[in-house]
Amino acid sequence: MSTLRLRRLQADYERLKQILAAHPRIKLTDADGDPPERYELEYRVRGMRQRGDEITPADRHKVEIVLPVDYPRLPPQCRMLTPVFHPNIAPHAICVGDHWNAGEPIWSIVSRIAEMIAFQSYNVKSPLNGEAARWVEQNVDKLPTDDVSFLLSAPSASGRSDKPQAQARAAAEIRRENPTSPLSAVVAEPRLIICPSCQGKLRVPNGRPPRVRCGRCQTVIDLAAETEN
Repeated sequence: MSTLRLRRLQADYERLKQILAAHPRIKLTDADGDPPERYELEYRVRGMRQRGDEITPADRHKVEIVLPVDYPRLPPQCRMLTPVFHPNIAPHAICVGDHWNAGEPIWSIVSRIAEMIAFQSYNVKSPLNGEAARWVEQNVDKLPTDDVSFLLSAPSASGRSDKPQAQARAAAEIRRENPTSPLSAVVAEPRLIICPSCQGKLRVPNGRPPRVRCGRCQTVIDLAAETEN
């Protein structure tokens, strides 16, 4: 293993541990290797699961992320360890996007998977699961299934990140507004946003999350700025 790859793997591991240490929704449950080249994570995110012909809510999910030999030149390989019903997730792979560069941090992928499970990000034009794509088109007014922001940030110079605390406050606000459904603040009338980078169309809930990621080009869009424009 090259020294450069070794340093990247070690840096990824240390920073990911710091970011997720106090995160209310995403937990690092296992890491294999020294430094790790395989991760298991638990997501406490409101998503959907198929049981026979029935589509039902699911609040806990397990994900495996493997860093291939050519990482970071090649992107991480991601797959679900528990079933999820989503247009861009198949049993063998999670389609986290076609745009990858060697400088992208691993926590960006971790964040993107959470957004997908929550239906904050999806692409029905080239799905891995055609049935899920059709379901999305028929139920777009009920999406996202979980509207807490899952955008992660690296620790500050002090070694601390305030993102988990901000997310915890957002989760508490949702629980106050929706006491009977703490993980799913379903908004009846989503609004249409046009991605400024690729011109793709996104439907997002009014007021939340404050930022969303375009499912096509992965650009992070500030909804407050879009409203002002």
